[in-house]
Amino acid sequence: MSVSYIRYSILKVVLCLFSLGIVPNLYAQTTYKVTYHISEPKLLGSKKDLDKKGKQLVEQIVDYAKNINYILITNQNESYFEQENILKKESNNPLEPVLEKMAKRFASFHKAVYANHNEDSIIFIKNLLDQDFKVKRNYYNFNWVLKDDNKKIMGFNAKKALGSYINSVTNKELKVEAWFIPSIPLQSGPDIFMGLPGLIAEINLNKAVITIKKIEKNTNLEINKVDDSKVMTQKEYEVLIKDLTKKFID
Repeated sequence: MSVSYIRYSILKVVLCLFSLGIVPNLYAQTTYKVTYHISEPKLLGSKKDLDKKGKQLVEQIVDYAKNINYILITNQNESYFEQENILKKESNNPLEPVLEKMAKRFASFHKAVYANHNEDSIIFIKNLLDQDFKVKRNYYNFNWVLKDDNKKIMGFNAKKALGSYINSVTNKELKVEAWFIPSIPLQSGPDIFMGLPGLIAEINLNKAVITIKKIEKNTNLEINKVDDSKVMTQKEYEVLIKDLTKKFID
């Protein structure tokens, strides 16, 4: 059997598969489900001045924070990030709502973040006074600087990057340290943190270190779309925050 005949036969099969709509599925891109957790909550201040009950409360908050998971569903085109949605177990602890609220402050993540990597844009959802506000804006500019430092995270070789960005609400500069995985060439990461040449595996923030806990890949995972028909601009969001702050002070 000649080589030309084999090539001709393969071509016929490929054309047949295309006509049936099968071949495009063979090239479906891999989508990852990444689970993050607060690996190191950072306490601002010392527990030395607290009484016994105060220290116990702080320890409970820290333990609660370490058990919060965040989920990122991502591929090369888009991503969706939110806190893991799990059914809460019945608890007799009257402090449960307080523990949850305080524990979330370590990461201070948005309720959800959708990113369109082809447009370098994000839509984040922020809950204020029990109301969700959707804001669409461009990527945050972190001015990433790649370093030569390396370390292993979940068995992957991770590289270090340093960056900073301006919090548009407080107008303060915040510094951030990130570790990304070059072998997973996705520019995604937890919450608003993205834009590196590899999936962000760990992020070191002012109040917490957030680290990858689990990575799963699957071509059938769906990424939640966020309806952008009723979104605020960043400027409108900043005006809203200022108005709410003024009312609170008044």
